[in-house]
Parts: sequence; C-alpha cells; structure tokens
Amino acid sequence: MNNMASFPLDKHCKEILQSIIYASGFIKVQTIADQMGVSKRSIYYDLNKINDWLRCNSMPEMKQQRAKGIFIEETYKKKIQEILFGQKETRLNQNYTPKERQRLEMCITILRNKNLYIKDYMDICNVSRNTIIADLKVVSDYLHKQGLNLVYTLKSGYRIMGDAIKKRAIFFLFFPPFFDYYANSILNEAQNQALKEIFAKLRQIEFELHAEYVSGTLSTLAAFIYSIHNQKYQIDFTDMDQEEIESTKEYQLVQKTFQDLDHKEILYLSLHLLGSRLQTIPVNISDQSEQSRTIATLLVDKFEQISGIQYDHKDELIRALTAHLSTSMYRYRYGIQLGNPMLESIQTEYSELFELTKSAFQQIKDEIHFDISDAEIAYLTLHFGAFMTPKNPNQATYRILVICPNGIGTGNMIKNEIQHLVPQATEIQNVPLSQYTPNHNFDVVVSTVVLENESKLIIVHPILTDQDRVAILRKCMYNEPQTRIQINDLLTIAKKYIPEDKMDAFENELQNYYSHLQVQQVPKNDYGLGLLHYLQLSHIQICQEAVEWEDALITSCQPLLDNGSITQEYIDAILYDQKERHLYMFLSEGLVLAHSSIDKGVNDIDVALTTFKEPVLFNNGRQAQIIIGMCATDQTKHIRILNDIIEIFSKKKSLEKLANMNTTAEIYQYIQQALE
Repeated sequence: MNNMASFPLDKHCKEILQSIIYASGFIKVQTIADQMGVSKRSIYYDLNKINDWLRCNSMPEMKQQRAKGIFIEETYKKKIQEILFGQKETRLNQNYTPKERQRLEMCITILRNKNLYIKDYMDICNVSRNTIIADLKVVSDYLHKQGLNLVYTLKSGYRIMGDAIKKRAIFFLFFPPFFDYYANSILNEAQNQALKEIFAKLRQIEFELHAEYVSGTLSTLAAFIYSIHNQKYQIDFTDMDQEEIESTKEYQLVQKTFQDLDHKEILYLSLHLLGSRLQTIPVNISDQSEQSRTIATLLVDKFEQISGIQYDHKDELIRALTAHLSTSMYRYRYGIQLGNPMLESIQTEYSELFELTKSAFQQIKDEIHFDISDAEIAYLTLHFGAFMTPKNPNQATYRILVICPNGIGTGNMIKNEIQHLVPQATEIQNVPLSQYTPNHNFDVVVSTVVLENESKLIIVHPILTDQDRVAILRKCMYNEPQTRIQINDLLTIAKKYIPEDKMDAFENELQNYYSHLQVQQVPKNDYGLGLLHYLQLSHIQICQEAVEWEDALITSCQPLLDNGSITQEYIDAILYDQKERHLYMFLSEGLVLAHSSIDKGVNDIDVALTTFKEPVLFNNGRQAQIIIGMCATDQTKHIRILNDIIEIFSKKKSLEKLANMNTTAEIYQYIQQALE
C-alpha cells in the first residue's frame, strides 16, 4: 500500500499525460517534446513527476521501451481519466501566465465579493507583492484604453469605475477559463454550493429553450448572478426596446427562475441568453435577420474577391454566417461580449485565414456601420475555413463522429480538417454534446471534451494541433479496413513461426509500425508559399502610357500567359467577370487583384505585378494604379501570397511609393524589404 500523499498535477504535466493516454500505442519522448515545443530534458523531468503522481494514486509507472517510447496500460487509462478530469483546480496546480493572471485580477475586481487589497490579490494568485503591483499597473493601462479606471481608496480597496456595460463585457470576455479555480479555490464550500445551484437553474433554462450555449457561457453567467448583490451600479437600457425582450421565452424563464433579481438585471441576463446561443436567435425578435444576411453576403463576396476562392457551397456558408452575425449584432448593440478562448490558437494555427477574414470585414465595415472584436473574427474564420473543401475528396470506408461544444464553426472546422487528414472516410458527422449517445455505430469519435465510457475516443484541442492530427491519423489507421486486412494477413503467416504467447506483443508492435508509417509526415494546413517565391523580377512591369481597363488587365496578366501558368481562357474569364458580372476586384483604393476561377485555364500558381503611371479608370468609377495578376490551382495554396499582399498594401504610403518607382528592380527590392 502506498503511503505517499497524493498531489495535483500542473497544467503542463496534465497535457503530457493526456497525450500519452490517447496515443493509441507507444509515443516517443521526442514526439512529445516537438509537440509541446520544449526540450527532451524538460519532458523527462515532467515524466518523473507523472510517475510520482501515478505511484501516489496506487498505479504502476508508465512503461518505456527503447526506440518505441512510452505506454500506459489500458486497464489504468480509465482510472487516470477519472482522477485527472475529476480533479479540482487549486492554487497548487494553477500556473497562470502573466496575461492570464492579469485577466483573473480584472475579473475578481469586477465580481468583488469583498474589499480587495494587495494581500488579497497575492493570496488569490499565489504570487509576490511586487508581482501584483506590476500586474495592477498593466491592468490599469488596459482598462484606461477601454474607457474605464482602476481606482484605490484606503476604505474600499481596489475597484473598477466606469460604464457598467463595458465592465461586464470585460468580465464575460475573460472569465470562462477561471470558473473552476474561482469556484473551488476562492469561494468557500457554502458559496460553491450556492454557485452550483445557480448553474443548475441555468442548465434547466437551456433545456427548456431547446438551446445549446457555447462552452463556458452558463458557468460564467452563474458566477455573475452569484455576485450581482455586490454590484452597486445601475444599468441603463434607455435605448432599448424593453418590450421586445420581455416578449421572449428567455426573459420569461429568467423571470420565473430568478424572482429576486431586479427587473433590469433580468433584462440583462435575458440578453445574454439571446446573444450567446449557438443557433440563430428566435425569428420573432430578429429584426436584424435580413440585415445579418446582407452583411454575410457582402462578407462572403468580399472574402471571395480578395482571396481568389470560389466556394462550392456559398449559400450554406452565407446561412452559417447569417446565424452567427445575428447573435453578434445583438452583442454589439447591448455591449455583451462573447469570449473566445480559442482566439490565440486560431490566430496561430490559421493566421493566414484570420488575416483574410479580418481584412474582408474591415473593407465592408464602413458600408454596414457595424464592428466586431477579434474574438468574433476568429469565429468567422472558422466558418470560412470549414467550407473550404478538398480539391479531390476521396470516398472511403468508415465513419467518424465529431463532438465539439465550443461552437458550430469550431466543430465544422475540425470536421473539415479531418476530411483532409482522412479522405477515405465515408461519413464525418458533427453533432452537439447534448445529442451524443454512447450507443452509436461510428468507428472513431473525435471530441474536445472527455466522454466517459467511450472506447473509440480521441481527445483534441478545439483548434487542432500537430499532436491532435497525429492522434487522429493513428486512431484511424488502426480502424482502416485495408490496413487491418494487411495486418491480419501478416499475423496469419506469423503464427506459423512465432510462439502463441508472443503473438499479442507482435501484433501490437506491428500496429505501431503501420501507424508510424502513416504519420511520419503529418498533413497540415497548406496555404502555399509566399509572394516572393512566385514574383520574379520579369513578372514586374511599369506601364507609362494611359490605357483602358481591358488593356490594363490583359497587360497585367501577360507575364502569367508567357510563363505558361495560364491560357488565354483565364484572361477572357477575368474580362468577363469585370464586364458582365461587375466583379471589380479592388483590394483597396488604387489596388486591383485580377483573378478568376481555378478551372478557367490555370496550369500553375503564379503572380505578376504592374504599376500604371496613368491611373486606370474602371466601370465602377474607381481608379487603379497597381494591378496584381494572380492564378491558383486550388482553393488554399495561394493564401500566403494574399497575406503578403495585404501586409504590403495595408498602408496607403506603400501603394504610392510603388506606383512612383521608375524601375522594376526598385519595386522588387521594396517588396523584399517589406516582407523581411
């Protein structure tokens, strides 16, 4: 019997242990180190801590074999999951980054269940006095940019002063990751129980609405409701049609469930429930539904225009964006902020798509008089990415289920990535967590949350990492029938020569061998190479004389034609799009991206740039000084070129400088320096 006291694992060790649990076989230490972005030495240090933790919980250490890696026996995986994911978050196992800690400090200050002084922040964050003082300076600067102020008095301690709606928007943006820590470490047992009761009431409202809220929404609302009695300020709804909200089922349920709340707080909570839904808001209050569709259509058109991508299922994409923008408009109108815990992951993993989406929205912002945060842009990015279909999707042999409570766009993005990773799948279905049942006939289940008693499970991040892609490939490799047949054939032959007591070990090693063959090169998002890879000096032109727009487009695409990258059909398609379809292709004032569909005479990806000393007048009344001709062979491999173009021309002075240059060498050198 082990007498050692158990201890909680830190976040880093949890992630490593989770990787090992869901590795479907041995996983090498170097693989874990590459995935985590740390040294092998660091991983070995954490593995020692994990082994200590396993011993403390009466389990054997991980198995390790030279050249094969680390492995945990199946019989202990479920026990580890139960302990690991049932473990409460405490000060001991929370190692927040400075940014995370500062966000926690803001949230706690907004909640304020007591007067807060330096010592309170030190206890909550488990850091030194000097660290808290430095943090609060950063917090104060951030709040000032939001039109709020962090103030201190000897009597009341620290508090945030300013517009109540803005304060609440910050709280709902930053609080979701801290709920468990707040409930289990900051509140006492009685307070935690009261919080749980509020959360249960919100879950009942969710059930009665037949709704599904983004992960973290209800828990954050529960924490806010619990703290409402500490809030001394009033909310102003003078510009809101209160009758419109009072007529909704959301309002009626909140009023019935939380009878002790002030009328304005009931309105505010109702707005949160209306504005945080994954599905579109109810039609009877959605006066903006037509406006949302108009914005979605403009956004898709602009995205297609600047990206050169033509969506095969454009109407479906517009419907998905319309549903999301309807809720975004409500949040924008009433200052309700929807946090996106995946924002940084999306900006890292899908940086090219994120920048294109942001650029598309910026270009239509003045036209629609509506703005959204980067968190909302990130959700829209997932929608655009999810509808990018593979060029030649293959039919295949098994079914994959995707479970993701982080939003429709996230689930669709995971589904789309799996289509690229596992093109042989006959069906990839994305369903909400509420519709999941263990009694299913899917071969593989990919989920962002733990599903108890699910034997076919792969746990992944909401934004797939390399580690997740490897896990999906390996799991699908085990289930792919052709591979299974090959393994069975080899096992039949091997039985003639290998003792029976060694056959299980041989089969496991054979499976690992096949899976490693499959995943040596993990497919990643392929957004191609950058502008400088394709833009040769010979592809840069300077046109001195005045020309009509047709001749300007032909001239701009001539290097692509001379290079054999396109045929005359592609140039004809561009002219047709301009003249008949009125697709004027302006990326910004003075800049045109001349392109057409990938199936209109494209042989290879390529790009050319032409400046015009005399501005070219187009039929929409706008003038161009620079025209970039571009062609692409599929929907994605030119995206990095576009990001480079956007980066160069994001400042108006860049266009003016390039247009005024007199040699192609000057132009090429300027672009080189701009992209360094």
